[in-house]
Amino acid sequence: MKNRKKNIILIQSTIFLVAVSLLYNTYRDKNEETEKLAKVTVEKDSLTNSFNEIEYSGFDLRGNRYVLNADKANFKTETPELINMIGVIANFYFEDNTKLTVISDEGIYNNITLNMKFKENVKATYLTNTLLSNQLDYSNSEGKLFVSGNVRGESIEKGKFFADKGVYNLTNKILDLSMLGSEQVNIKIKN
Repeated sequence: MKNRKKNIILIQSTIFLVAVSLLYNTYRDKNEETEKLAKVTVEKDSLTNSFNEIEYSGFDLRGNRYVLNADKANFKTETPELINMIGVIANFYFEDNTKLTVISDEGIYNNITLNMKFKENVKATYLTNTLLSNQLDYSNSEGKLFVSGNVRGESIEKGKFFADKGVYNLTNKILDLSMLGSEQVNIKIKN
């Protein structure tokens, strides 16, 4: 009878020590990780909040996932939904397992409507297609990308094009190009 009690106490003690060890190892570094995720710096202007190395992710109205990264970002306390960004990279993941990547020097993200504006040296890449422009606006409610200002692009299969503006429909993946005034869209088709 005494051997049985000793074995039960030994087993219970071992289980207790393993449980304490697991709990300790699980929760010991939580505070350090939280500090690494968000670096907030307050500028002299107390009406602006600044961040470094930020990431926003979510789903658009059509269920496509997106991840938006920026080297630096800030927002004014009077309009906290408008995030001004520098060094922007956005990835849109579609349900057909394709990915659209947009890179720009500057951008604005509306964290309520999920609309995005990319400005300065905009480069969008989708499959084997590249689109360059001065500005690209993503409208979440319309499911479209609006490009403007020195729009040019290249498709490895189809050739090059030049236009003043364009609209890319994310649902049917069609790009409509147009020119201002009486000029025509310039397209060089590969043979």
